[in-house]
Amino acid sequence: MDFLAKAKEFSIARSNSLMGAGIVLCLLVAGFLVYGYLQRTGEAKAQDAFGRAMVAYAAGDERKAIEGFRTVVDNSKISPAAAYSAFLLGSMFLRQEKYDEAITWFTTAASGNAKAGFVAGDAHEGLADCYEAKGNRDEALKYLAKALEDPRLAYRFPAIEWKAALISKEVGRSGDAKRYCSRIVSDTTSQAAAFKQKAENLSREIDESPSK
Repeated sequence: MDFLAKAKEFSIARSNSLMGAGIVLCLLVAGFLVYGYLQRTGEAKAQDAFGRAMVAYAAGDERKAIEGFRTVVDNSKISPAAAYSAFLLGSMFLRQEKYDEAITWFTTAASGNAKAGFVAGDAHEGLADCYEAKGNRDEALKYLAKALEDPRLAYRFPAIEWKAALISKEVGRSGDAKRYCSRIVSDTTSQAAAFKQKAENLSREIDESPSK
């Protein structure tokens, strides 16, 4: 599966701060799951379309990749490949700052096949990124909350909680911001370590603010 390694390199090089981690994770985990599923079920047409789209994606040919992933979604609607393809379509349109198109595809991915691994949770985080970029912070917070309901995203919870804390503070929801900070501070996993001090500082800042 050399194309997955190439796709990972391409994702790291081309992704922005909004969706880098989600894209790389899906390429490494969901990509193997999807390809294996297609091989086991004998969905040759979907497998071929998905493979070609991934090769185009890894090569940086987003136009061809978009066409290929759309073909997978159209022809294999209930498969993990469709959910994964929809997620990657959303990621590409997000990177292109075409937020409404990205929202359409992330929504498809979020409601897709349960066998698509982390895709649904990552799609909720993608939706949050889109709405935040559009200036709709209330919707962004709604989808971050949905991402936090998915146990498959547990490894990302501290990062999502930190993002939710910052947005909550921005919209004047100081209580929510402090609750997210508290969850980070009390989290004993290694993933939370990078956010603990920042969460403590933000919580202290809220306490000291006359407008809290």
